[in-house]
Amino acid sequence: MRRNDCYGRHSDKTIRFPKDQPLPWSASFGSASELAYYLKRLGKPYEAIQLSQGRLAGRFTCANFNSITILEISSNQCLLLNGDRGPDFMSFCLESSGVADDHKTHTLAVPKYSINGFKSNLKESHFQLTANSTTYFAITSANRINSILKHCNAEQLKEKFLICNSAQITPSQHHKLKTLLQQSINNTASSLSNRQQIGNSIISHFIDSLMSTQDINYHPLELTQRQLLVKNFIQLGFDRGNEDLTLDDISKQLFCSRRTLIQGTKDTFEMGPMELLKTIRLEQVNWMLRNKDARAEAALQNVSDIAKHFNFYSRGHFARAYQNLFHENPSQTLQENAT
Repeated sequence: MRRNDCYGRHSDKTIRFPKDQPLPWSASFGSASELAYYLKRLGKPYEAIQLSQGRLAGRFTCANFNSITILEISSNQCLLLNGDRGPDFMSFCLESSGVADDHKTHTLAVPKYSINGFKSNLKESHFQLTANSTTYFAITSANRINSILKHCNAEQLKEKFLICNSAQITPSQHHKLKTLLQQSINNTASSLSNRQQIGNSIISHFIDSLMSTQDINYHPLELTQRQLLVKNFIQLGFDRGNEDLTLDDISKQLFCSRRTLIQGTKDTFEMGPMELLKTIRLEQVNWMLRNKDARAEAALQNVSDIAKHFNFYSRGHFARAYQNLFHENPSQTLQENAT
C-alpha cells in the first residue's frame, strides 16, 4: 500500500467550524478572552489569560481541511490556554517564528525544533505561548490517527503517542512541516476534494516526520499532581472569579495545602496564587468591558460595578492593577468597545 493511500476520507468532528465563515477564517484579538471566545466558537471551551504586561495585539486564523483543522495564533504578549480537550482529540503544534523561550506544555518548557501536544490519551490542555510568536495547532481525531497508523504499518508510533507529548526533530524536518502548515492555512481552495487532499498531506507529513528512529528525541509526559493542581487552580479562578475567596478557601476546594499551592504557582508563573487569581479576575473584567453582550447578561454597565462584581472594591488599587497589566485604563477599554 502506498503511504498516501493510508489517508482516506474521514470527517473531523472534533471541531465545529463556522459554516458561514470564509476559508480561512481570520480575526484579530485585543485580549486573551477574545481568543478564548473564538476557540469556544469552534467547540473548544478553553480559558485564556494574558501573563505579560502590555497592550495585546493578536491574530487568530482557522482553516478546515475536513480531516484536520489548522489554527494559527500570533500574539505580542505571553498567553496561557487552559481547558479540557474533549473526546476523540488528537493534536500537534509547533512554534514557527523561532521565538519560543516561554512556550510550555503543562508547565514544561518546549524544546527547540519540536512537535508538541500529541499525547493521545491526555485529557487536559495547558499551553503557554511566548510573546511575539506564531504557533500552529493541528487538530484531528485520535481514532483517525490510530486507524492510519494501523493501515500504514506504523503502530509503533501509537505507543509513543500514549507515552510522550513532545518530540524534538531535526531543523530541516521542523522547517518542512512549518512551511506546509503556513502554506495550507493561506490556501483558499474551497472544494471538498482540494481541502481533503491538503488535510491528508498535513497528516502524512506529521507521521512521516516521526517515523524515523534517528534524530528524534521523544519527551515522555506523565502528569504530576502539581501540574494538575495548577491547571485546576486556573479553572477554579475562572469559575469562581466573582466570589470572595481566601487562600484557605482555595486550598480546601483543591484538596491541597497552602504550601503546595503557593509553590506550584510560583514555580510555574513566578507569582503566588492570590496574585495569579487577581490576574484571572482582571482578565474577566477586561472581557466584560470589551463585550457588550457579557455586560448585558450580567446586568453590569459601568466600570465600577464590573470591578466590584469581580471583587475589586478599592477603585485606586483596581485601576493601577488593570493599567499595569493591560497598559490602558478600564474606562478607555469600555469606551473603545461601547458599541
